[in-house]
Amino acid sequence: MKPIGKILKSKRESLGMTLLDMEKRIKIKREYISMLEKNEFDQLPNPDYAVGFIKKYAESVNLHAQKLIEEHQTELPVHKMTAKEAKKSLQSPVFQETQLLSPLFRLILLVAALCTLLWLASVYLFPHHHEWNAATINPSRNVAVETKKVENMPDKKKEPEKPVKKEEKTIVSYKSFDGATLSYTVKTKEPVSIRVTSKTPTWLQLRNDNNQSENYQNVNDRTLKVDKGTRTVTLIAGSTADLTVYLNGEKVDVPTNADTLITRTYQFNISK
Repeated sequence: MKPIGKILKSKRESLGMTLLDMEKRIKIKREYISMLEKNEFDQLPNPDYAVGFIKKYAESVNLHAQKLIEEHQTELPVHKMTAKEAKKSLQSPVFQETQLLSPLFRLILLVAALCTLLWLASVYLFPHHHEWNAATINPSRNVAVETKKVENMPDKKKEPEKPVKKEEKTIVSYKSFDGATLSYTVKTKEPVSIRVTSKTPTWLQLRNDNNQSENYQNVNDRTLKVDKGTRTVTLIAGSTADLTVYLNGEKVDVPTNADTLITRTYQFNISK
């Protein structure tokens, strides 16, 4: 079995990515990435970072990170708790909070007990007699209230409601993903346009039924018109996973197993 570092490096090179590309993508310095690919985990600033770095690296190149880490567990450094960490765990916020609350709770009980004793003393030592006059409680209770008669109004005939025409809408439905192509069905009676937005400049290729294609470079936000009568449209986008596609304003959903792909192929089957 290949070391975990060689597996990561081979996958990166197969995608045509340099160490600089990977550094920008996962926000980890190139020298640390090189240490991961050489299995030199003890050269990292903290060997405990190795698992987190490997997981981030693997996910960015479409590898199953957890499975990869489990299969190469013997290659990874073992975390050892230092004396400083052990001391810190004993002085956890929960433990400290319990120590602080204990005297406060006792003080609250003591104040409550003193207030209760003072109230009891005032009741027995200084009794108060109150006389209630029932005649003055609610002198307005016998006031008569007049009820207004409501005349029966003739029912108005309801006019039949006119049927409301439903607006035509584009419906984009995800169909399948075979590992290379994302397939969708599109139902619409409107002209079709595709909008692509990307945080990182990307390249695009749009093909129609007759394999006629249009190419675009350095795209951040662009709307592409589809010829009327076209039934199958293929869109290919590359160089970034930060990509969002809209068809007639409807966002095109992407399954989680294709969400991190750097190069994506969308196929739209259009029906009226």
